[in-house]
Amino acid sequence: MEYTFGFIGVGSMGGALARAACRWKPDRVVITNRTLERAAALAEELDCGLAMSNEAVAENARYVFLGVKPHQMAGLLRRLAPVLEKRIEPVVLVSMAAGISTEDIVHMLGFELPVIRIMPNTPVAVGQGLIPY
Repeated sequence: MEYTFGFIGVGSMGGALARAACRWKPDRVVITNRTLERAAALAEELDCGLAMSNEAVAENARYVFLGVKPHQMAGLLRRLAPVLEKRIEPVVLVSMAAGISTEDIVHMLGFELPVIRIMPNTPVAVGQGLIPY
């Protein structure tokens, strides 16, 4: 396992959380996004790792942040399931998708895995927010 934190989706909230993680140790963070150009620009700015696919993040991070829209979650988890199921090292999924419970994520994934659901607020984007879980 190369990275501590991996971010799939670096839009508003995912990007804000990636920025916060990079204040700690950017070399322990890897990111990707649906549009790789956005992820590449942010990775360069933050001096963190860039993954070419969602699966690469799932293979190489201890905590995988799922920063996708709720309607994209089932498809993402279907693609990640084979990768996550093969992992020997422990992995924790962290979801910020509104309206999707931890039980829903486990059901979509098809097997048990630790899942944390967080609800970041807007001030997280400037390092002043709270994240209830």
